[in-house]
Amino acid sequence: MVARSKGCALCVQRRVKCDQRQPGCAKCETYGEPCPGYGPRFKFIAGKPYRTQRRRKSGSDQDGSPTESLALVQSQPLRQRTNSLYTLSSIASAEMNLGQCLGIMAQEISKPFAANSAHVTSRWFGFLPSVYGRNRTLDLTIKSFTAHQMGNLMSDSQAVQYARQLYIESLYRLRTSVGNSRECYSPEVFCAVMLLCLYELFTNVHDADAWMKHAKGLSQLVEQRGAARCTTEFDHVLLKAARGLIVMYSLFSGQRCFLASEEWHTVMMQHPNVGLGADLANQVEQFFAYFTSAPGLVHQFYDLRDADFTNPDTVTKAGDLLVQALAMQSKLSAWLADVSAVTPMPIETRSTSGDMYYSTVLEYSDESVASILCGFYSYMVIIHEILRVCGYPGDHAAAVVYFRDQICKSVEYNARGLLGPYRMGFPLRVAYEVADPATRAWIEGCLERLSKVYAAVRPQNFG
Repeated sequence: MVARSKGCALCVQRRVKCDQRQPGCAKCETYGEPCPGYGPRFKFIAGKPYRTQRRRKSGSDQDGSPTESLALVQSQPLRQRTNSLYTLSSIASAEMNLGQCLGIMAQEISKPFAANSAHVTSRWFGFLPSVYGRNRTLDLTIKSFTAHQMGNLMSDSQAVQYARQLYIESLYRLRTSVGNSRECYSPEVFCAVMLLCLYELFTNVHDADAWMKHAKGLSQLVEQRGAARCTTEFDHVLLKAARGLIVMYSLFSGQRCFLASEEWHTVMMQHPNVGLGADLANQVEQFFAYFTSAPGLVHQFYDLRDADFTNPDTVTKAGDLLVQALAMQSKLSAWLADVSAVTPMPIETRSTSGDMYYSTVLEYSDESVASILCGFYSYMVIIHEILRVCGYPGDHAAAVVYFRDQICKSVEYNARGLLGPYRMGFPLRVAYEVADPATRAWIEGCLERLSKVYAAVRPQNFG
C-alpha cells in the first residue's frame, strides 16, 4: 500500500502535520507515544491485497479470524479496529493473567508428553515467560499467539479474534523494530519473527503460502544476524527452533540454505539439548548438519526430473547429483547405526485408533526421537528418488515405499498434541509426494484431522 503522506504513520492517522524529524517526529513525543517512522507500514505481511475495501461479513471464518485481508487493515486506523475488543471482560482478565495463560500454554504445547519435554520447540516455548516484558514487539507476538491458543482451547471466538488484532498490531510494531539498528538483531526480535511465522502456520486457512513470507524474513534475519551472535542459551534454543523453518523455506522457495555452511554447523553443534542426553543430542545435531544439504539436492533433482537425458549437459549434471546422493546415503546409513546405539529404535505395535489401512504402527521412546527419525525417513525417500531418476542400480521404488510407510506408521504416535501436526508436517508432505492413490487418500484424511489445529497441513495445500 503506497503512503499518501510523507509524515510518520501516526501523524497520518491523526491527520496532523508531521515535522518529519529523524529518527522520530516531535509530534509523537508530544502525544507520549513512540514514533512509528516514515517508511511502508509493513516489513512482514500476510494475506493478499485487495483493490478496494470489502464490507465485513457477519461473524468470522471457520478459524475465528476476521475475513478482511491485512492490506485492508492497513487502510484503517488501528485503534478504531481494536478498541471494542480491548474492552471485553474475558480479554481483560486474560491480560491480567498472562503469566498463568503462558503456563497453561506451555503445558498444552508439550502434551501428551511431559511438561519438561526435551523437544526443542517445547523448550523454546518454556523461555517465553522469562523473556516477556523485555521488548514491546515480542510482548505483542507472545500475547497474540497465547490468546489464539487459549481461545482455541476454551472455544472462545472473541479471544481468537482478539489474537488476530494483536497479530496485526505486531506487524506494525515489527516494522519499527527491524528498522532500528539497536533492536533489529536482538534475540527478542528474532523470537517475535518466529512466533509470527508459527501464528500463520497454525491459523491461516486462506493463504497456503502466507507462512513463507514470514519464513523468508526469518531466514534473512538469522543470516544477517550472523553465527557470531549466538552467544546465550536463549540464542541457541531460538536457532534450533528456527532451523527447521529455514530449511523448509529453502526447499520450497528454491533459495540456497545458508545453514549448510561449516560456520553454521559449528554453531549448531554448540549447546546441544542436554535434555536428550549427551550422546543422543550430538546425533541430533549431526543429522541437522546433514539435513541442511537437503534443499541443494532437491533443487538439483527437480531440475533433472523432466530434463532430456540424451543431452550431454543433463548427463553430467545427473552424474554430479548421483555422487552427492550416494555420499549422503552413506552418511545417513552410518548415522542410523550410531543413533540406534544410543537410543531405542521404534517398535511395531497394533494401532489403538482402529485404523484399518495402517493397523500396525510405530511406538517410540519419546517425541524427540520420533521427530528426528521421521526426518531421517523423509531424507531417505528423497535420496532413493534421486537414485531412481538418475538410473542407479537397485530397487529404489521398494525403498521409497518402505520409508514412506515408516512415516505414515509414525502419525499415531508423533502427531499427537498441539505440536504434533507441526512435527509431522514435512514428513507427511514427502510421503504424500510419493504415495499411491490409496495411501494418498489415507494421508489426506490425516491432514484433514490435523488441520483443525494446524492450518498449514490442510489437504488443499498439498495438492
